[in-house]
Amino acid sequence: MTEGWGGTYGGANPTVGPHVNLSISRRTGCVGAIIGVALGAVYSSVFAYQRIDGYLFPGNELAVPAVTLSIPATDIGVDVSLPGVSTTTRAPWSPDDRLNILVLGLDRRPGEPESASYRADTMFVASIDKHAGNLQLLAIPRDTWADIPFGNTTGVWAQNKINAAYSYGQFYKYPGGGAAACVAAVEKNFSIDVHQFVVIDWVGFVELIDAIGGIEITVPADISDYGTDSLDSFPDQTAKAGQQHMSGAQALGYSRVRVDGDLKRIERQQLVIQAVADRSVGLGLVSKLPETWDAYRHAIRTDIDTAQIPGFALLAKQMDLSRIETFSLGAAMYGSIAEDGQLVLLQDQDRVYDIIDRFMADPELRGEAPRIVFQYAAGEEALAKAALVHGGVFGIPPAFLSMEEVTGVDEPGIFDVTGKRYTAEKLRGLFDLRLIEKADDIPEGADVVVRLGAGTAFKSP
Repeated sequence: MTEGWGGTYGGANPTVGPHVNLSISRRTGCVGAIIGVALGAVYSSVFAYQRIDGYLFPGNELAVPAVTLSIPATDIGVDVSLPGVSTTTRAPWSPDDRLNILVLGLDRRPGEPESASYRADTMFVASIDKHAGNLQLLAIPRDTWADIPFGNTTGVWAQNKINAAYSYGQFYKYPGGGAAACVAAVEKNFSIDVHQFVVIDWVGFVELIDAIGGIEITVPADISDYGTDSLDSFPDQTAKAGQQHMSGAQALGYSRVRVDGDLKRIERQQLVIQAVADRSVGLGLVSKLPETWDAYRHAIRTDIDTAQIPGFALLAKQMDLSRIETFSLGAAMYGSIAEDGQLVLLQDQDRVYDIIDRFMADPELRGEAPRIVFQYAAGEEALAKAALVHGGVFGIPPAFLSMEEVTGVDEPGIFDVTGKRYTAEKLRGLFDLRLIEKADDIPEGADVVVRLGAGTAFKSP
């Protein structure tokens, strides 16, 4: 006779059954706890390692794929992701995919002490887009009138040319010195997050160019300078139009000459940078970056740790250095005279931020150059404005965005009018809306239409 708990089972002692099962239950619980602790330790280790890995290997971080687990006694499989660690597909573009390095060229000449105060006569942001695998340069004219750090305390500003930020930082012993003062000035005036800096002077520039055997540049037009020593290394102080092989001294002179203005000078500097990239790729120096760094790191100053260089080498191998995108804020500035008589460049703020928005945009979306129209019903204007801001946060330039009030929104959704598929899919990742195949009342010239409903939710991809 078989009875339940408290009775008999096959004539055995009625107290044996419960105690045996309780013991098994305890042992199972202990094993489960041990496994849980072990898995937690592994997860914590992977999570921590991924963060360290992200520092050492930007753009090449560890990615643990989601694991498919089967539920016992069923045919159901579930993808299990580790929060902050796992990835199932290539992640969509986000602002975190940008690594911005401020590059400063000092006017220190041979024989002058490194510790003295110098102006940063060359200043540009080199932005590495880890998602798209490209390099972009944003030139900042040396005569830009700007707020720069003043004194040895952060948060105190004075107005001067932006190229004075380095000398101010050195002279007043700003925390971090001249380079940190320049970083602060760029972040304050242009709202660009700067992650690292690189400083090079005339001596280091010449040494690095000569170390790669010089560079090839196609000079667009003759340029002469008889009033300074910039082009002394060229015959008759003239850089002739056409293909030129330039030594370090010649490349420096060609980069410095500004008889035709600072904006033309920026164009020449960008030609030199592209030539250096082409030469480096041709010599296979990208894969030898760690060794090159060891040999020539004395020629530059930077806050990039030596331990990070292998990671930067991997990142550089993924980029197409034969096609560097160049931008300049010079087109958004106009000449003026400061109170102290300096010739300066003042900013047209709207045009400056239009250039910066395009520079900082999702490059693949920028390549599609879509016209995106947000349609909204009466009374939902605030929602539409918030949607525009949300799109801007995730790399859609405001110039691509507009909004339109319509009478009713029959079916909220996203409509790809002209086949800008990347843009449409990106918007689907930003808003809780589905792609729709047909839509009426399409605004003229629209590429993608986003019809907002009263309850449309915003998402972070």
